[in-house]
Amino acid sequence: MNKLSRLIVALVAGLMAVALTAVAVAPATATPSKPAIEVFLADGVTPVGTTQLHPGDQVVVKGSGFDPNANTSGLPVPVPPGVPHGTFVTFGAFGENWKPSKGAPESSRTTVRAQTAWVLSRDALNAVPNVPFDLRRTIRQQWVELSRTGEFTARITLATPKEIPAGGRWGIYSFGAADSVNAAQELMVPINYSTAPGPNTPKPAPKNLVWAYSPTFASTVRSKTDGALSGSDGAAVDEAGLMSFKLADNTVRNGRGHLRYAGTVTVWTKFHLLEIALADPIITVDGNRAVLTMRTSTTDMNGDDVLRRVAIADLTLTPAQAARVARGEDVSGIAAAFRSGITPTSLAALSVGPASPVAVRF
Repeated sequence: MNKLSRLIVALVAGLMAVALTAVAVAPATATPSKPAIEVFLADGVTPVGTTQLHPGDQVVVKGSGFDPNANTSGLPVPVPPGVPHGTFVTFGAFGENWKPSKGAPESSRTTVRAQTAWVLSRDALNAVPNVPFDLRRTIRQQWVELSRTGEFTARITLATPKEIPAGGRWGIYSFGAADSVNAAQELMVPINYSTAPGPNTPKPAPKNLVWAYSPTFASTVRSKTDGALSGSDGAAVDEAGLMSFKLADNTVRNGRGHLRYAGTVTVWTKFHLLEIALADPIITVDGNRAVLTMRTSTTDMNGDDVLRRVAIADLTLTPAQAARVARGEDVSGIAAAFRSGITPTSLAALSVGPASPVAVRF
């Protein structure tokens, strides 16, 4: 068992202990009526109707009649058993048979996690443990408050999921969160959606620094931890696991200086037991040698909440590569070797063995 696997096993054991000591949530005072959702354009007033929408467009979802005390069973993390698990409200292309209450598999519900609202009462959120593991943070990133009378308002930015099931229907959907099952909350409002770019569709960031980190970095996260990687603010991660960052500044003169990049790659395991970020790389060039630093998470679970700069790898350039960098010309295959002292612990566990070569593009 490798270091990362041992760390995850320890976390799971701790989480189960926390789940067994969960505190019950006081029931809300009002009894909600039948759940319902309405979808409006970005102004929050105009019904969405048949308006053609594109990636990057926003809609406002208003819900009523959602019981704050419902959905107390489901996955034991991050919400402990007995605590209301809430409701997912999301955009996606769901299969014709998508409802959890009908036994539909998760594969029938394709979404973009970052654009999924987690509707939950404040009391339920506060009952989710934040020590010794901050599971509350996992929900807060998506949290939309459900009132005591069963109402909520969520703003969702439309984005195209990577996979779309055959016959998938575009729409706003609601269903029980974290594997809770509640047929009454399984609702859908159709959306006239085109995957073609529209006026609000974000433009892809330039890929000026391209790095796989290590030959097994992405595959370990995706397969061995059932996790994922994603980029934002100038960073991206492709299907092959290559991270990319956009160039923010180039001060290299006469073979010395800095290449500064912008963007954040977030890496997480299943249930976000571990979540780390790698952000804003800097390559400090000194002739045929260079050092690559990045801002990384201060703990294994705080993502991009708090970052500090860490030396990640030493780079060695051939004379030809150094000359090309000095002239601001693209270079591929720059040899890299991980430094000692990489933090946090989970990133260090992923930094054992050879580092992948680095490519810089101008």
